[in-house]
Amino acid sequence: MITREATINDWDQLLLFFSKIYRTNHPLHKKEFWEWQYGNQKYGRSFICVNDKQQVVGHVGANFQGNLAWIINVYLDAECRGQGILGKLYALARSYYPLAATAANEAGLGLYRNMRWIRYHDLVRYVKVNPALEDKSFQSVCDKVDVNYNHLIDAKSHYFQQPGINGLLFNDGSEAVSQEDVGGLRAVKILNLAIFEAEAWALGYNWIDYITSWNNLEVKKLEKNSWTLDFKNIVPWRLNPIEENYFCDITFLSEKPLNNEFVVQRDYSDHGRIGSL
Repeated sequence: MITREATINDWDQLLLFFSKIYRTNHPLHKKEFWEWQYGNQKYGRSFICVNDKQQVVGHVGANFQGNLAWIINVYLDAECRGQGILGKLYALARSYYPLAATAANEAGLGLYRNMRWIRYHDLVRYVKVNPALEDKSFQSVCDKVDVNYNHLIDAKSHYFQQPGINGLLFNDGSEAVSQEDVGGLRAVKILNLAIFEAEAWALGYNWIDYITSWNNLEVKKLEKNSWTLDFKNIVPWRLNPIEENYFCDITFLSEKPLNNEFVVQRDYSDHGRIGSL
């Protein structure tokens, strides 16, 4: 078994591996998405274990944001477990930055608990529905809207170069991704809340959401302006495909202690993979 950093030359074997472990139409079934996620070492890297047949049997991905390596896309074939392979793959990621992760399922939490990682605040997702809407039912609020946002399209940041998304830069400097097919706007960065909201409603969006860590004091502004935590709202977190009553349940962890002022943003890790969430 060999553990090493992957390159685009490994794509054929990577595709076989990802097709085996991920659902149909998962983003990692597309070469362009892998290149966006892992093709530039400034933003991320892919680490693999290959067997004697040069088949990929294990994978650990790392998304580089906030001077941390956010561990994502972890999987090791069952017959290869218990041999210290994951530890070697994590070590490759650690050579770039200290390790962190966000976990949304029991398997992930169990893995990091066994590795004795530190569990911090859960992430929080705030939502606001356009106050001008008369019908605030789930079916109406999450219905497709016709929005002309061509003048706001921005692809300067790496995050906005993610295949399949439309990143928007608003007049106040706020950033968001349009999901007009389900009526909404997913904020990445909010600078002037009042201006950002007004422009979003004027464009015709039915709702806006924003995700960050619990310790982000900026959410006080959202609360004062009638944004609510997602489980108190009708707009689910999972929107592709849309799943009614599916709300944000994500934990933030790190291998070593971090400053308690550290705030998780939407473009960290893969909880912000808007194209598929």
